[in-house]
Amino acid sequence: MLSGEIRAALELLCEQLPAAFDLCRTIEEKLQLERELAERERMAVLGQMAASISHNLKNPLGSIKTILQVQIENPEMPESLKAETRMVLDEISRLSNKLGQLLQFSRPTLLSGRADEFSVGEVISEVCDVMRPEAERKGIQLSAATENGLMVKASREAVGDIVSNLVVNAIDAAAGSVTVSAVRVGAEVSLTVLDDGKGIPAELRAKVLQPFFTTKTQGTGLGLAIVVRRASDAGGTLELESPVADGRGTRFAVRLPLREGK
Repeated sequence: MLSGEIRAALELLCEQLPAAFDLCRTIEEKLQLERELAERERMAVLGQMAASISHNLKNPLGSIKTILQVQIENPEMPESLKAETRMVLDEISRLSNKLGQLLQFSRPTLLSGRADEFSVGEVISEVCDVMRPEAERKGIQLSAATENGLMVKASREAVGDIVSNLVVNAIDAAAGSVTVSAVRVGAEVSLTVLDDGKGIPAELRAKVLQPFFTTKTQGTGLGLAIVVRRASDAGGTLELESPVADGRGTRFAVRLPLREGK
């Protein structure tokens, strides 16, 4: 049995608990919003920096590349010098590709309008056609399987960025095959890229989605960051599963809101 004083104290405490819980929830929501705002500000600064670097370096590199391409056609240039010039041209092309990724990362996403109707399958086919020679050169079989007529609430450019960056990463990681697929799941389209590589270690799974983090000696660490940004801007999500089966493989699945056609 409880005495009157203890019962009164417990009743008073019970009356105050809901307000305390509401206050805790409010504080938690406030902290979450502050973290999201800080992350958005950080990404904005990174984007501005990337755009500035790309703008200041891309034009000089283009001029240098043009001059070297003209010089290498000169019949009077010694073959030994031509070989070295080709090496320089290859390095310039590599740097240009990195700067292109920086520009891709810094560029805001455009939402799709009614005039920009396209199917996800079309974009996947185009990207696979471009990437297939590189995959074959590395001994990788690149295949695609998509449902017909799938359209999403995102621009064609955004979907192209998502597919191309995921496929490039998958080809680099794969041991023998890469599969790209797109299917309808409820009110969303699930765009999946699966490779049969050695997988991503558990301690790196969160880091690989961060900008400028890479395990490649020649990588920029922006490919997956671009995928995350494009998916988020379109109201979608990115899911990572690794390993997939028998301790191997990685699956990236991007969920994008479905859009009905005419």
